[in-house]
This record gives sequence, C-alpha cells and structure tokens, in this order.
Amino acid sequence: MKLSHESKVRLGVGIGAFVLIIGLVFGISRTLIHFDGPWNLDDVVSGLSGMDDALDDDDLLDGGNYSARPQQLSSTTFDADEFRYLDFDINAASVDVKVVDGNKTRVIERGRVAEGMDASKAATQNIASVEDSTLKVSQFGSDDGKAIDRSVTVELPRRVAEHLKGVNAHVGSGDLQIAGVICDGFDLFLGAGDVEFTGSVTDALSAEVGSGDVTFELYQAPAKSMDVSVGSGDVEMTVPNSTGFKASLTLGSGDFESDFLPLGYDGETILNLEFDNGDKSATYRFEVGSGDMSFDPE
Repeated sequence: MKLSHESKVRLGVGIGAFVLIIGLVFGISRTLIHFDGPWNLDDVVSGLSGMDDALDDDDLLDGGNYSARPQQLSSTTFDADEFRYLDFDINAASVDVKVVDGNKTRVIERGRVAEGMDASKAATQNIASVEDSTLKVSQFGSDDGKAIDRSVTVELPRRVAEHLKGVNAHVGSGDLQIAGVICDGFDLFLGAGDVEFTGSVTDALSAEVGSGDVTFELYQAPAKSMDVSVGSGDVEMTVPNSTGFKASLTLGSGDFESDFLPLGYDGETILNLEFDNGDKSATYRFEVGSGDMSFDPE
C-alpha cells in the first residue's frame, strides 16, 4: 500500500514522539536510581515511614494534646510539728512518701498538662490538709482532661517520719510507696493496687488485701499484733529473724510460704496451723484465700 505524503508525515511525527517518551522515562529512572542527593528514593520512603512513627508517638501521647513530660501542678507545705499521723485515700493514682532533711513537709502533685492549660489550674483541689494531728492526702485518678498521669510525692522531715504514731491507708487501684518510716501502728486496706512499705511498725499492723500486691520490708516487726489477710492478691513480708510471736494460719486454695514454719510443712496441704518463734510475745494471724503470701526472716 502506498502512503500519501500527509500520512508519511503523521507516521514520522508519531514515531518520533514515541521514541522521545521512551527516552525520557529511561533517563529519569536512571537518574532517580543512581542519584545520591537529598531526594534519594530510599530517603523519601524512610521519611514517609518516619511520619508514620511520629503519628504513632502522637497516638501514645494522646494525640499530642498533653505535655511530653510531667510538670509540677501544685506544692503544699506544712510545719513538721502539725501532725503525728498519716492518712491516705488513693484510687487510680500514685503516691510516693519519702524521708527528707529539714523541718517542712511538702505535698507535691505532678502530671502531664493538657495543651494550652496552665499547670496550676490543672492541680487537684484540696489534695492535702492537716486535721486532728493527721496529715490527710486524698488523690483520685482525675479524668477532667486538664492533666493525666498524675502523681503525688510526700516529703516527710526525718524527725517526723521516724516518730509517727500511725499510718492509715485506703488504696483502691492506685499505688502507694512508703520508705524510711517508723510508726507505732499501720492499717492498710488495698483493693487492686500496689503497696510497698519499707520501715518499722513497732506495735500493731493490720492489712486487708484484695487482688492487689503488697510488700512489707520490716526492720522492726510489731511487738503486739499483726493481722494480714489476702484474697486473690500477693503479699510478701520480711521481718527480723529474732522476732518473737505466736501465729495462726488459715489457708484456702492459695499458698503460704515461710521459713518460720515447722519442718515438713509444704504450704498447701495443711489448712489451719499454729507456729511460733522466739519469745512468742506478739500475736500474729494470717489468712490466705486464693492468693499467695510469704512471711520470712530478713
């Protein structure tokens, strides 16, 4: 078939355009593959991945609506001579009691503050007060949106911390840590939280534990009485080897372990048991449901 002059021109233009397009595509692809400049494809892909990571981090920080680090929300100061008792009412929050030098007690609240919120305006109201020689600290996990991850630090002067008359703690699902305290009596009710106590209880200790975890590291054990019960939680206790007591144990389906127990007791087969140590001067009672309890010399 013989092509007209016009058809030949159109065919030539089409072929030329096709060749030009192929050349451009090939050249661009080689440039992108071998170019090590700032627009390297690997860098672009990595950058996009990094954006995903950043978004994930924001998700972990509640969409970036709260400060990345805790800030001080409030600080309340009390004179060391104003109280001899501590009372804690805690739920879904964290409280840490520390012994410090000086003559002033400070109750400090911290938390991650909402974007645009003044830290002082996010503080929990009436978090601490002194009534009837008792320092009362009440902290509940707040969902007001002003701050999250709230925590409280109680700084006790040494001369107060080592001569307390009593400590009373009602803890729901929060955490309580007390270190370096010496008190005559300690009374604890714990739901599902965690409690750690390191110090001395000289006279009487009472602890009722639900599904939470408790650790008592006693440098001096109660000389009068101890009454500890646990439901499905876990209790670990250590006392001086020289502690004198006579104890009774009631065991459900859980487990009780103690180096004070008579030889041959495996902690499971005997449901009711009496055992003693030293001068038998104090009266101790232990009750275990389906949880675990250990009572050992330090």
